[in-house]
Amino acid sequence: MALFEKDFTEEEVLTDQQDVATAGIAPSVDYKELYLRTVADLQNVKRRMEREKSEWTHLIQSDVITKVLPVVNDLERAIEGTENAESPNKEAWIEGFRLILKNLKKSLLELGVEEIHAQGSFNPELHEALVHVESDAHASGDIVQVLEKGYKLKGKVIKHARVSVAK
Repeated sequence: MALFEKDFTEEEVLTDQQDVATAGIAPSVDYKELYLRTVADLQNVKRRMEREKSEWTHLIQSDVITKVLPVVNDLERAIEGTENAESPNKEAWIEGFRLILKNLKKSLLELGVEEIHAQGSFNPELHEALVHVESDAHASGDIVQVLEKGYKLKGKVIKHARVSVAK
């Protein structure tokens, strides 16, 4: 008979437990203390993860805000410049807004945002078809017109390009 094949009776088990208790021998592992330490460690890990998550969120928000603030400053200067002028120059306004748009696109590019180029065949992973139109100039399934630009963030689509597609 192997070592663990013997069935112990309840009396034998109780006798063995009483022998240990009366001999003053403490169990080699205090399971309650081990459990409490493990629970405390788990709580500490959870708290640390929440704190780190909060710090990362703050860091990311700070990065985005610092990239967008120059655009806000450009818009404020453009408005201030036209309020002080006697007659607003249309060409100066257009050039100012082009400069602001260029700076904003540069900031977005630095954050990893890129525009989705919606040309050629419709791709449901990149485009959202809003309208199907008849077109002699385009093959069926080709993009006829971009209604709203789409964007990717570090290669992942965050906003699909809204397009009209040829029937």
